[in-house]
Amino acid sequence: MSHTPMLGVMLDCSRNAVYRPEAVRRLIDLLAKMGYNTLQLYTEDTYEIEGEPFFGYLRGRYTKEELRELDAYAASRGIELQPCIQTLAHLDAIFRWPTYAAINDQGNALLVGEERTYELIDRMFATCAECFTSRRIHIGMDEAFAIGRGKHLDKHGYMPRFDIILPHLQRVCEIAKKYGFHPMAWGDMFYRAAAGGGWYGASAHPTEELIAKIPADLELFAWDYYHSTVEDYDKLLDGFCRFRRKIMFAGGAWTWASATAHNDFSLRATRAAIDSCRKHGIDDILITMWGDNGGECSAFSLLPSLFYAAELARGNDDMALIKQRFFEVIGEDFDKMMALDLPEAFGNYPYGENNAAKHGLYNDPFRGVMDKSLFPGGTAHFRRAAKKLRALAREGGEFAYLFDLAAKLSSVMEIKYELGVRLHAAYEANDREGLAAAAKDLRRAAKRLEIYHEAYRRAWYYEKKNIGYEVQQIRLDGMTGRLRLCASQVEDYLAGRLDRLEEVEEKILPLTHRLFNWGPMTTACRI
Repeated sequence: MSHTPMLGVMLDCSRNAVYRPEAVRRLIDLLAKMGYNTLQLYTEDTYEIEGEPFFGYLRGRYTKEELRELDAYAASRGIELQPCIQTLAHLDAIFRWPTYAAINDQGNALLVGEERTYELIDRMFATCAECFTSRRIHIGMDEAFAIGRGKHLDKHGYMPRFDIILPHLQRVCEIAKKYGFHPMAWGDMFYRAAAGGGWYGASAHPTEELIAKIPADLELFAWDYYHSTVEDYDKLLDGFCRFRRKIMFAGGAWTWASATAHNDFSLRATRAAIDSCRKHGIDDILITMWGDNGGECSAFSLLPSLFYAAELARGNDDMALIKQRFFEVIGEDFDKMMALDLPEAFGNYPYGENNAAKHGLYNDPFRGVMDKSLFPGGTAHFRRAAKKLRALAREGGEFAYLFDLAAKLSSVMEIKYELGVRLHAAYEANDREGLAAAAKDLRRAAKRLEIYHEAYRRAWYYEKKNIGYEVQQIRLDGMTGRLRLCASQVEDYLAGRLDRLEEVEEKILPLTHRLFNWGPMTTACRI
């Protein structure tokens, strides 16, 4: 029987942003036009399970009816909707509820070997069997670093991590078989076991004993979204091919660094990855759209990346032709959509996935956690970006709201990006005029942030279920309040009502790593 290669997209619906069924249907329409044949919904706990009321509780989980309707709609468009779940780790959301405490090993990991664990997993598969017609299922199994380090250690003593994972994997695969499912898994934990714990840049040489313990029908995903040279992917895929299992590749359309698209880097990484896949005879390709740190970014802002990946997978690498076909299929200008990158198209972070706008947005003007990581010239960059994006938004079209949103974010950053640095310098130099100007700009930035926040709220509610937005509201309203409080503090200092600005006096140290998460960008205190 001939093999039809998978060309798929994985949509993260677990990091607070659970896409509305109507938004998923629109994405399915676009994917079908692009030539994709698979969509995976990544749902850690955001799907209904009978008998597990706290699974996905208050998380905007999909109902069974919603999943069945999406499955039927996808099939009508030639798209196979596949469940993509977690059966080992990345289940931290359920462990906040006492009902799951007994099966929490440590961190985000299930307690392996407990019957209650397998009762839950059985119910996961039962739900998927009821709601999806596909019998291919992604069972997760990635980044299980907490396994065997908590309750399992207390009960069984120390065991090598892979000796714990393998029996669990075999049990999960047996449950999958019970429901007629053919399982796929992320391959990083297997690769690490064969590479002495290494991952990127490490060579994997699995032993025959290790290979024999991996179920023969388990398909493994090699994944890498972070590199832009063929050589990096070659090394990874060389190692995976030594497992003598069906290997698929998962790349990424960067939706997870900030609220803004990262198409440019996604294109470069995808080109290198697919070139390497072709060399290794790997033709099953999945493009992931993760939502780390709150699901801030719209999947629709990465349409150029998705289209580009589909064209490359079919052997078309003619950029002029790709742009022409993008307009014919999507109805938008390719280069125009690429302009959604503008708020983050600034600076030079490792790998290329800049998140300068997010750093600037959540950097507290007094605490200045990110001050030493900001790039000079940000004010001018964001002014230009805001002007261009406003003009593109005025052109209208289906995605005008995304350009409007990016323009309003750039408008905030035009004032705020370097504001904290200026404020600290003025305070250190006892520059009272500089401090007065900073106080005015703090209030101006707060007003612009309110405007951005309202646009962001409308965009979120248009694409995603309301549940989960409260996290964004807390962040954005919190920063608005901080800007106004800092302005008041500066004004009180200038008026003699305060004798010092205590927070501003602390020396800001340089960071040696980049940050993706809102909390550490905002404060060094616990939140």
